[in-house]
Amino acid sequence: MSMANRRSWQKHHVGYIHLTVEAEPTDADRNLDRHRGLAQVTEQLFEMFNRHRLPATWAVGDPAHSAAAGLVAASETRHDLALLGDRYWIGKTAGRTRFARELARRVSQARTAGIDVVTLHPRVAPVAEHVDLVVKQGIRAVVATTGKSAQRHATSGVRALHYGVWEFSAAERLPLGTTWLPGSGWKLFRKIHRAAQEAATIHLVIDASALEEAGQSATNAIERLLRRVVKLRDRGLMHVETLGTAAVRLSDLPVATPQRSILRAAA
Repeated sequence: MSMANRRSWQKHHVGYIHLTVEAEPTDADRNLDRHRGLAQVTEQLFEMFNRHRLPATWAVGDPAHSAAAGLVAASETRHDLALLGDRYWIGKTAGRTRFARELARRVSQARTAGIDVVTLHPRVAPVAEHVDLVVKQGIRAVVATTGKSAQRHATSGVRALHYGVWEFSAAERLPLGTTWLPGSGWKLFRKIHRAAQEAATIHLVIDASALEEAGQSATNAIERLLRRVVKLRDRGLMHVETLGTAAVRLSDLPVATPQRSILRAAA
């Protein structure tokens, strides 16, 4: 195979893997030791990703005021920051008005601080019904919440919420329980290899808080996972990209079906 043909094959026949890190716990935790432990695990993860030159999407509640922003800015690896949504401003109890206000505030403050936030990770509830507000704030990638909708789209990995806005389902959440058994690890490795072989997309979400609770063995398992991803990348079988980068790439492709209107009353 000529080099030109090899480059063409790689461009159109490689798998894609997206790695998202939830860098904050689900609920506010006032325990100082837990905060320190989570900060240490987050720094360990940054060190791993940077050492392997693997870009990741780091989800935090308020990017403009997060310690993760400094780590992303200082890294030579091109990571992205995402906005991590909680029940305070996302979901039925929060309502559309609060969602609109908090989304606008957090995105605006981040961009004022020089952080281009284009990814939303609504951990507690889907935001499809508010997609017009998502579009208004320049969000291009949304992480699917766990549940029937996410499971339904997990096989394909990605679906269009609206033209230019893509929803990414997670094939797996890590760590795989408090004890990461060898069998479960191998199943995940096979999923990743299959995505590479079939030129498919796979999205993995790492819960840093759960990783801190699980201990060093779980962190070591993440290290082994990243090494396998690096091997596939270095063989030209898999491309690693952030969700924001993926959304841009997908938006450049022809749209197979027309998208529904987002014309709704502004909040």
